[in-house]
Amino acid sequence: MNLNKPWRAMLDHAAALGIRLGRRSPRLSFDPRVLKGWLGNRYESLYANRRRVFGANFLSGMLIAFSVFFLGQTGLYDMTVDFLIRLLLTVKLVMMERRLTPMPLLPTVASFVMVVAAAALVCTHVRSMGAVVVLNTSLCAAIIGINFFLPSPFPLPLGTVPVVLLITLGAAIDWLLERRLLRRRSALSAERQETGFTILRHIAHSVNPTIQMALAPLRDVRDYLEARHQAQDVIGTRRDGSVERVEDALAATELGLRQIREILDTTEDLFGNRIEERDFEEVDLRELFTREVIPLFPNSRFAIRTEFTGVRTVRLHRPSFVQAVKNLIRNAEVHGFPPGFEREGGLWVNFSVSRTVKEIVIDYENNGLPFPKGLRTGDFLAFGTKGKGSPGKGLGGAWVAKFIEIHNGTFTKLSNDPVRFRMTLPRRQVT
Repeated sequence: MNLNKPWRAMLDHAAALGIRLGRRSPRLSFDPRVLKGWLGNRYESLYANRRRVFGANFLSGMLIAFSVFFLGQTGLYDMTVDFLIRLLLTVKLVMMERRLTPMPLLPTVASFVMVVAAAALVCTHVRSMGAVVVLNTSLCAAIIGINFFLPSPFPLPLGTVPVVLLITLGAAIDWLLERRLLRRRSALSAERQETGFTILRHIAHSVNPTIQMALAPLRDVRDYLEARHQAQDVIGTRRDGSVERVEDALAATELGLRQIREILDTTEDLFGNRIEERDFEEVDLRELFTREVIPLFPNSRFAIRTEFTGVRTVRLHRPSFVQAVKNLIRNAEVHGFPPGFEREGGLWVNFSVSRTVKEIVIDYENNGLPFPKGLRTGDFLAFGTKGKGSPGKGLGGAWVAKFIEIHNGTFTKLSNDPVRFRMTLPRRQVT
């Protein structure tokens, strides 16, 4: 009788199933998304009608009942109750001993004040709610340990423990309410933002063709005047005494229309945080001020000065930079230089651009009215926030804030009188 045949037949069968000696079994792949999708489908089907809801509730109740029943058959309940009874009796005895032991009034009051102050400081200055709970729980554990293990009376009565716990509970409730309020505000803000973007899309869809229709005849008019050598004719005198020619007026009008179209095209991406690296470009700052910023204020009562120290070409998001600078100048025009306000030597705004080892520094200054004392820098940069008596809508500072945000820069106020701001951009943005 040959005993090798059954074993050989088994090996052949295993080989036919792909299980050979020295051959790894195929790796099982697990996709958590598939499991989550399956669980989600099961959950929806479970609560499809009242009969299934009743079945789910009944099964949950039966599982809890069986758990309680089987735990009751063991000694776990008795052990837990005995432990709690011993613990409560121990606490009761310690409290009776401390009560019978005379304690001085002033140290006791001082200990209450000290413990309350410590718990309040933790709740006030520690930002993480988990850290607040851990620190105040540790404080309670320290008080309990001192009372249990120190034989002599110590001026930290056990009555401070519930005080600390109640302070922590109040802080936790405030934290939960604040989170709920922030979530509600965030949802409302997102809804308003999306509504604004929808309106902006409709405006852009309607206005852009109109702007294009206005730009086409402007080019024809410019070509017509240049062909007849009339583009250099003087049509007026600016406030600074310089003459304004026909080509200057046409160029300013065309620049304004182009910037309106650019704002409509980029605002949604800018305030929707959809600016990408490909949206940045190398910009000659001197040329940018000369061609796209200063011509927007041809008849202003103030001069626009620029200084460049070792900086010429910067990699930045050009539309947001132009809008930020334009809104700073517009802010000075409206708030810093009101009608009738004059300075000896004339009115001016100044942009000074320099570089350090790590940063590009843009200092802005004007010699207008002082910055309002009640208006903080954060309020100035906030969307929709404006000072008392301001005729604006509180949107200029939002453009500056967005420019700083997408460039990972900083914005600080250097002085109120004269008004001086400093914007810094990381040096890596510069070539």
